[in-house]
This record gives sequence, structure tokens and C-alpha cells, in this order.
Amino acid sequence: MHSRQAFQQQLDAIDVELCDIAMIVSTLVEPVTAAFLRADVRAAGEIVAADDEVDARGLGLEDECLALLARQAPVAGDLRRVVAVLRSIADVQRAGDLLGHVAASLAWVHPPSMPRDLRAMIGRLGVVAGDVFAGAVAAWAAHDALAAVELQALDDEVDHLQKSLLTSLYSGGHSAEDAVSVALICRYYERIADHGVEMARQVTYFVTGERPAPA
Repeated sequence: MHSRQAFQQQLDAIDVELCDIAMIVSTLVEPVTAAFLRADVRAAGEIVAADDEVDARGLGLEDECLALLARQAPVAGDLRRVVAVLRSIADVQRAGDLLGHVAASLAWVHPPSMPRDLRAMIGRLGVVAGDVFAGAVAAWAAHDALAAVELQALDDEVDHLQKSLLTSLYSGGHSAEDAVSVALICRYYERIADHGVEMARQVTYFVTGERPAPA
């Protein structure tokens, strides 16, 4: 019984660490977007420096999960739980990298010079993508197997915003530089939201045993 309790505590601990790491990324989305729209290179760089912590802690959590698999040889729901955490670590790290790409794009684009409508849509894209990722963190914290369905609706809004932005760009009136830059930024935010949905799908997988559909 004591051994089982200790193992359960270890499982709970990897959940907590995953949520803590993912929360770092979640809380960065809004300030990175704001810094991007202001073309505040310094602020964007300082904010995204936290991604180094995300990568380091993610690697440490991977090691913990692999050690847990080797020592405890979990089965059934426990095995799914560890596997789901391992998969979600990758989503968190990739989302952090994408935020870094948003900040790094300030090296070649100056958002304040963009038309107001484009800036507004990029701002909204950041808000919704951030909401999706925050929802994924909440899903893990609550082991909410239904959250993926709800987050898919928000992810659909991200896709709609992306299409609206691209339509606006291709309809004319915008420079080629704006078109290329905004298309890239759209893609970054779309993928951040996708990684959030995928994290929530991993919760569904570990709780129910159903294989999540790819994001």
C-alpha cells in the first residue's frame, strides 16, 4: 500500500511539473504579442528568455518520466498518464519556441507601421491562441477529459482569424513585406493553439484510453 501511495505521489508530481512549465508558456503569449505589436525588441527578448527555463525543465521532466517507466513499469491508466505527459512536454516546448519566433520576427518587420486592421487581428489572434493554451493547462490540472472538445471551438476561431488575415493580405493594399511577415506570424499562432489542443487531447487519452485525433 505504501509503495502504491508513493507511486501515486510521483504521478501527481509529474502532472504538477508539466502544468507549471506549461503555465510559463501560457502567461507569455499575451506579453509577447503586446511587445511584438509595439516593436519592443528588448521586452520581447526578455520575455522569451524564459523559454530557456521551459526547455531545461522540460528535459528534466522527460528524464523523470523515463525513470518512472523504468522503475515502476506502470500499466493501463498509469502508463497512459506517463506517456501523455511525455507527449505534452513536446507540445509545451514547441509552443515556447513558436513564441520565440514571434519575437525574433521583429528583426525584419516593424508592426507599428502595419495597417490598423492587421494589427488588431494579430492582437486578437494572440488572445485566442493564448486562451487555447491556458485551457490546455487547466485541462491537465483538472484531468478534464472533455476539455479538448471545448478547446477545438476556440482553435477553430484561430483558424478563422488566420484565414481572414490572409484574405485581407491577398486582397491587395498591403506591401509584400507585410504579407509575408503576417502570414508567418499567423502560422506561429495557429501552431501554438494546435499544441494546446493536442495537450488537451492527451488528457482525454490518459483518462479514457481513447486515441486522440491529431491536431
